[in-house]
Amino acid sequence: MTEPILRVEHLVKHFREGRHTIHAVNDVSFEVYPGEAVAVVGESGSGKSTMARCIIRLERPTAGRIVFNGEDITHHSARQMRPARRMLQMVFQDTHESLNPLFSVRRILREPLILHGLNHDKTQILGALEKVKLDQNHLGRRPHQLSGGQKQRVGMARAMITRPQFVVLDEPTASLDMSLRLQTLNLLRELQRELNMAYLFISHDLSTVRHLCDRVLVMYLGRIVEAGRVEDVFDHPRHVYTQALLSAIPIPDPTIQRQRLLLSGETPSTRQLKPGCGLQDRCPHVSAECRVPIPFYKVSDGHVAACRLAKPPIIEEKL
Repeated sequence: MTEPILRVEHLVKHFREGRHTIHAVNDVSFEVYPGEAVAVVGESGSGKSTMARCIIRLERPTAGRIVFNGEDITHHSARQMRPARRMLQMVFQDTHESLNPLFSVRRILREPLILHGLNHDKTQILGALEKVKLDQNHLGRRPHQLSGGQKQRVGMARAMITRPQFVVLDEPTASLDMSLRLQTLNLLRELQRELNMAYLFISHDLSTVRHLCDRVLVMYLGRIVEAGRVEDVFDHPRHVYTQALLSAIPIPDPTIQRQRLLLSGETPSTRQLKPGCGLQDRCPHVSAECRVPIPFYKVSDGHVAACRLAKPPIIEEKL
């Protein structure tokens, strides 16, 4: 069986805020295999981006283990991470922050090639631009001279230029209009097929996840609450939080009405997590069982949910 390119084991990330501790990521475990696209979905503050930054070691994990390509990188220094950086890249959501405003597109694309000792002639750089549907007229421009879609494509080209095996995509289409969003998604699919890359796709857009990804991880309060193949989770959600997320997806046909599942109250603070299900104070189906730690229950092959409603029924044998 193929070995996973990424293995995350019991990942925890806490931040200190004065006298308080922010529990951003709490005991997260999953695997990503070569050539696979795995989505991470959940509302803002659920821990998606923090988890991603820990994986690529822009943040130091509080606890847990991160194994990339068979190598434990959990405690690697910046210098130790350098060889892995060629194969482990990220496309950031905010291109204003991630692209140096003083660099031309040519220099932005050349920097990672020089850093990793790769061929950095004009042919390599033009090839990277061509892959993201930009031409050599963009080489001399700086980020402020590019549109939002062009900046996002430059960010993608920079991430892909070292031909990585694994790329984290943090809301790569969030700032794009619908036509550019579709173009970007099609481009990501083409690059994935051509380079056999694995993606970790962070997104709020569940329609995009269905279009691009193979599996999905649903996060709430820093925990994975449901996981499985996209079609299984989307068509048969078992955790109440997943059901609420999916019920909010807009339907293009205005004649079709869908019942929204609205959760009561507000998302709890991550300063102090209660034992048991994180949704216990908002869920209409809460019971005493939800107040204690809940294991993952198997819904189907590869589909699990940490919700008592996913527990298989007890079948009484007849005498």
